Amino acid sequence: MYSNINTNGVAIIGAGLGGTALALALHRQSIPCRIFEARSANSDILSSGVTLTPNGCRVLAELGILSRLDDKSYKCEYTITKNVDDKTVRKMRIASEGPDGYPCYRLYRLALLKEMKAALAEREVPIFYDAKFDRIIGDTSDGVVFQVGERTESAAIVIGSDGIHSALRRHITDLVPVYTNLLCVYGHIPTGSVNWPDQDFAAGCTILGKPGSLFMVPEVADGSDLMVGTQFAYPEVDRKGWEALAADPASLCALLRKDYDQWHDTAKHAIDELCKRPESILCWPFYAMPKLPRWSSASGNVIMIGDSAHAMPASSGQGVNQALEDAFSLARIISQEWSIDAWPSVLNLDTLDANLAD
Repeated sequence: MYSNINTNGVAIIGAGLGGTALALALHRQSIPCRIFEARSANSDILSSGVTLTPNGCRVLAELGILSRLDDKSYKCEYTITKNVDDKTVRKMRIASEGPDGYPCYRLYRLALLKEMKAALAEREVPIFYDAKFDRIIGDTSDGVVFQVGERTESAAIVIGSDGIHSALRRHITDLVPVYTNLLCVYGHIPTGSVNWPDQDFAAGCTILGKPGSLFMVPEVADGSDLMVGTQFAYPEVDRKGWEALAADPASLCALLRKDYDQWHDTAKHAIDELCKRPESILCWPFYAMPKLPRWSSASGNVIMIGDSAHAMPASSGQGVNQALEDAFSLARIISQEWSIDAWPSVLNLDTLDANLAD
C-alpha cells in the first residue's frame, strides 16, 4: 500500500486550515500530495479570528508554523468571566502547564491561512484553484478516481477537508449537519473605543447579563482590535436565507440590540460601538454533525477530517484545533506500513487511538 501512496499520492479536497495542515503534515512524512480548492487563488475573505489552544499550538509547532505567528497573534493564558457589576466571577487557565506548555494564540483566520499557504509554496506542494470537487467515480483498494470540474483525477487516497457543507461526505454517509438553534452575531471594534472598567475586559472576557453573555477577545498581537459578539436562539433558515441575513447589516444590528435595555452599561457601550460599524457585523449559524460510525469509505481510501467529519459549534473553541489534530494524526497513520487488507480496519474510530500509539 505504501508504494501505491508514493506513486499516486494523496489528493486533498479543500485548501482551508485543515487541508493545508494536512498537506504540511504529509510533506513532513515525505508523502506526495496535492490540494484541490473550489475557489480562486485570491478569494480568501476569512474575516473572523481563530483561537489556537495548546493542542492546536503543539501541532503547528511540529509543522514549523507556530513561530511564524508570533507577531500576528494575541497570546493569553486565562479566560475571565465578569458579572453585571463588572466584577470577576471566574478566572480559568487555558494555557498548558509546564516549561514546554503553550499559551492560547488568537489571530485572524486569514493571517493563519496565509502562513500555511506560504509554507506549502516553500515546500513546493501544489494547490490547484478553481478545481471544484464533483464526485467519486471509483473507490477500490487500488485507489480512487474522482472528478474535479471537467477533469478526471486519480490518487491512492482522497481526503476531504472541505468543511461543514462537504461535497465529499456524501460518498461516505447520508447524514448532514444539524442546526443547533443558535446564531452568533459579532463584529470588531477598536479596543480603545470603550472606556473599560479594567484591563481584563480589553484582554478578552465574557460578560454575563440578563439577556445572556457578551464575549470579547483581541484579534491582533497588540490587542488593539477586539472581536465582540453574542449568541442566542434563532430559527433555522435555508442557505439563501442565511446569506440574505449576512448581507443585511440593519437586521444584524437589530439582533445585537435585542434586549438592549436589559444589558448593563459596559455591555451597552460595546454594543453601541459595534452598531456604529454595521457593515462589519457578521453572523454565524451554529451547526454540528451527528456522530458518524466512520469517517472513511469501505476501502479506507476516501476519508474525511475536520468539520466534514465532526463539525462542532464555534463556541467550543475547538473546531480548528481538532482539524489540526486530525491532519497531524492521519498523516502519521498513513506514513506507516499497512497491508491493503488491514487498511480499512485501521481507520475504525474505535481503534484509531491504539494505532496512533503504535
